[in-house]
Amino acid sequence: MIPTNLITGFLGVGKTTAVLDLLRRKNPAEKWAVLVNEYGTVSIDDAFIEGEAADGVSVRSVAGGCFCCTTAPMLPVALHFLLQDVRPDRLLIETSGLGHPARLVDTVRADYADRLDLRATVGIVTPSDFAAPGMIDSNPVFRDQVQMSDVLVLNKADTATPELVRDFQAWANALYPPKLLIAATTHGRLEEGWLDLSGADEVPVNPDRKGGGGATDTHGPGGPGSQIPPAARGWVFTPEVVFDEPRLLAVLRAHPEIVRLKGVFRTVNGWISVNRRDAEVSIKPTAYRRDSRVEVFTVELPGGWTGFEAELLACRVE
Repeated sequence: MIPTNLITGFLGVGKTTAVLDLLRRKNPAEKWAVLVNEYGTVSIDDAFIEGEAADGVSVRSVAGGCFCCTTAPMLPVALHFLLQDVRPDRLLIETSGLGHPARLVDTVRADYADRLDLRATVGIVTPSDFAAPGMIDSNPVFRDQVQMSDVLVLNKADTATPELVRDFQAWANALYPPKLLIAATTHGRLEEGWLDLSGADEVPVNPDRKGGGGATDTHGPGGPGSQIPPAARGWVFTPEVVFDEPRLLAVLRAHPEIVRLKGVFRTVNGWISVNRRDAEVSIKPTAYRRDSRVEVFTVELPGGWTGFEAELLACRVE
C-alpha cells in the first residue's frame, strides 16, 4: 500500500512550489512519485518538478484538462505505468487548479483500494484568493477544493495583514466538518507529518463503541459518566460505509425534538451534506470525502441515543 496524497488549490496558490519543497526534504533513501494534472494542453509543471527535484523522484503528467472530467480516462493509464515502473514509497498527486478533484478521490478509493493508501488531502489557499470578492461564496471550484481538504493551508502568509490571517483562521475554524489541521505558511512550506494526519487525530475514539459498522461514537455534553442529561451526540463512519439516501433522509427529517443537525454522508447517489435547523432541512452535494459523520443537538429523543443510532445503522447499504 503506497501512501498517497492529493495537493489541491486554485490557480497560482503555490502547489508546485509546495511539492518541490517536500521532495527536497524527503528521506534520500525513499522513492517518491508525482502525478501532475495540468489544465493546459502543454505540460509545464512536471518539467519544473523533474528539473529541480532531488534524486529518487519520478514525475508523470496528464495535460489537457482535469482528472474530474476531460482527462478522466487517462488517469488509470498514467497511474498504471507510474506504479509499475517506479513502485514508489509515496505518491503525490497535484491536481489541476481548475478542477473539482473529489471525483479523483472516488476513483482512487474504488479502483486502487488494494494499492494506494489515500491519506490527507492538502488544500492550499492564498490571501488574494481568500480576500477576492465572491470567491468563498460563489466560486464552486474554490468551494469544492476547500470542502475536500483535510489540511487547509494559507500560503504566502507573509503577504497578508494580521487581520486577514485572523479572518482566515476564524473562517476555517467554522467550517464543517472540521479540518484535521489549519495552518499558515510561506514559500509553500508543508511539513511532511501533515501528509499522514488522519481522522484518528481529530475524532476521539470510544473503545466501547467500535462495533457499529464503521462508526465511531463521539460524546458531547452529558457523555458517559456525566450527571448532565445528554444534549449532543455525534457519529463518524469510515468512508467505505455507504448509505441509502431516501432511508437516511427520512431518519434525519424525523424526530421533532431535534433542534439542530449537521452531517455529511456517502450515499449510493454520491456524497451529500445535510443541515437541519428545527424542521427546516437543507441537502446539497459536497466535495468532502474523508468520512461520513453527523452531529445531533436535541432536548430529548424518545428512543434515546441508542435508538437513533440503530436508525442510522439501518440506513447502511450492506
